[in-house]
Amino acid sequence: MGFSQFALMHIILHILCIGLAFWVLQGIRIENSFNKGDVGRIRLVLIMLSVLLGTAMSNFIMDIFRYTQEAALMFS
Repeated sequence: MGFSQFALMHIILHILCIGLAFWVLQGIRIENSFNKGDVGRIRLVLIMLSVLLGTAMSNFIMDIFRYTQEAALMFS
């Protein structure tokens, strides 16, 4: 797989994983940890946590993909 295909796949996977993390985090009742009326802070925390979790998940998936390709080269 070429570098440009790998980069495009990584970008798409980042976006999908961040969206998935945002969707999952919306199910957590984080509002109880903030003062009433801190809607902006709650949204910002959800977005930041989504980016952190989604990026970590995407990097993990891409690392597994890359290591399996390298392991296949080792045995061929």
